[in-house]
Amino acid sequence: MEINEVKRLLHSQAESVAKMLLPAGIKSAGEWKVGSVGGEKGQSLNVRITGGKAGVWSDFASGEGGDLIDLWMAVNNQSLSSALDDIRDYLGVETPKVTKPTKESYTLPAKPQCTAPTGTVLEYLTQERCLPIESINAYKVAAMGDRVVFPFLKDETLHLVKTREIPDGKPKPTEANCRHILFGWQAIPEEARSVSICEGELDAISLHSYGYPSLSVPFGGGVGGKQDAWIAQDYHSLDRFEVVYLCMDQDEVGQSATQYIADRLGRHRCKIVTLPRKDANECLKDQIPKEEIDEAYGAATQDDPEELVNAAQFYDDVNATFRPDGSASEGYTVPWEGMKGKLWFKPRELTLWTGISGSGKSQVLSHATVDFIDQGARVCLASLEMSPAQTLRRAVKQAGGIDVPTEPFLKECLNWLGEGLWMYNFVGKATIDHLLEGFSYAHQRYGVDVFILDSFMRLSGIGVDNYKAQDDAIFQLTDWAVNRNLHLHVVAHARKASDPGQDLTLESIKGTSEIGANCHVAVAVNRHRDIDEKLEIAEYAGDQENIDLYSNIAPVTMSVLKNRNGDFETAQGYWFDKATYRYSKKTKDSRKYVAFDKDAVQPQDI
Repeated sequence: MEINEVKRLLHSQAESVAKMLLPAGIKSAGEWKVGSVGGEKGQSLNVRITGGKAGVWSDFASGEGGDLIDLWMAVNNQSLSSALDDIRDYLGVETPKVTKPTKESYTLPAKPQCTAPTGTVLEYLTQERCLPIESINAYKVAAMGDRVVFPFLKDETLHLVKTREIPDGKPKPTEANCRHILFGWQAIPEEARSVSICEGELDAISLHSYGYPSLSVPFGGGVGGKQDAWIAQDYHSLDRFEVVYLCMDQDEVGQSATQYIADRLGRHRCKIVTLPRKDANECLKDQIPKEEIDEAYGAATQDDPEELVNAAQFYDDVNATFRPDGSASEGYTVPWEGMKGKLWFKPRELTLWTGISGSGKSQVLSHATVDFIDQGARVCLASLEMSPAQTLRRAVKQAGGIDVPTEPFLKECLNWLGEGLWMYNFVGKATIDHLLEGFSYAHQRYGVDVFILDSFMRLSGIGVDNYKAQDDAIFQLTDWAVNRNLHLHVVAHARKASDPGQDLTLESIKGTSEIGANCHVAVAVNRHRDIDEKLEIAEYAGDQENIDLYSNIAPVTMSVLKNRNGDFETAQGYWFDKATYRYSKKTKDSRKYVAFDKDAVQPQDI
């Protein structure tokens, strides 16, 4: 178990750990108070044992402090590695051991006949490479004639030796079949909780000179076998570091190694450092100041999955939901009194329009579409059940507010619609991939941000009883919509109820329940044919009482069955104008989307 997991588990038991380490303390206001790490009674050392900071401690007399691992080390006078072993025992956890099927066989190299760097080697290291003596000594770099010697030490055991001929030679192992480990363990402080991994022995020494304990991969950048051997050897040795800074070269090979190593060691604790030069030694030679290196480390990033985002970063989006009149896009609303300004169709969402056959759901959506265009929307309509000519005939009547337009006014209406409407020119069964390919093209080329699929069951392979295909299709449609800055409207038929007066619900939709479950908004359209029939009978019979009665009952109900955008769910009654195909409250909708002129109006509309 690596250190971050150990720390989390230890802090979850902060009170019992504090009592165990410092039994003479007292509990007060969510803290464990004691004199010092020596354990005597007093108030100077406080350990937080509740809340989000549980496990954090401070000794106000000595200035010491840290987390519970630091406290364990201070109380028991232990090194980090030793303390972690004891803490794992205390917690009852152990590092899983994976045994390879064959025994590994390595050769320990002979100790090279070398000396401390002098002469040309020392000049090369300190003047050409600009390395300070303190860092050279920390890594126990030596000289053997005109070669630099890099010892790969761990736990005082020499595992590998590389030498480099100066000035331009490449580092090479002195012997084959040696254990591949990271270079630089001898220079890493025992108490260090973070470490850097870089690409080259001289880079590790350079980072050390900037104040960052560093190790180097043994054989450069790249992936696979270039990194696998040392990771297998040093994996658990790295358990004690909360943060591993990856400071590989800023070239393609170095960056591929960065991603590979982060994957293997755990992205949650790896931070990627971008230096101002190709590598650390170039920074040192170019006299990049420590402050600039500190900035690079401070700006180090973790390669989080792009889907993982901190909640605080959604301020603008959340603010827009509370203040929809702000600058953020609200999407588009509907033209009907009682719903206008309350029901919104927002980007990255899917709306379902449902109703039984003949209820007028497509016609209602067409009226809304005309208003969307007037609000500035760019719409692409795939009417797989009706030809573009018939679909546009309906839209012209609604946009023009007219029964039969003159030819000039027809052209004017189509030109107005053409400013914001594209037709998916296909009638029949369409494959979902081909449909979405066309939709995506319209979105990318023309900026279309509202898409309409009429209807769901006209997709190829979507049989009435093929629920698996229906599930896959609605998932694909929803995923397509939510991953783009657009809104998708889908028309889906409802089952005919045994009782004509029965209200529609999400469960009324034909097909799989996932259709209703995956939409963001659902609108049901219900046409009360009995009201129209009774009104016609009354008018035919001259029955004024029933004429007054039924003419005041709305023959169409629109119900918002589902609305993830807020609390607005309603059922509103509307009247249908047979001449203009518009829906409105009792008062006729006289809105002019397209400008009229005297030659555009037919006698029956005057």
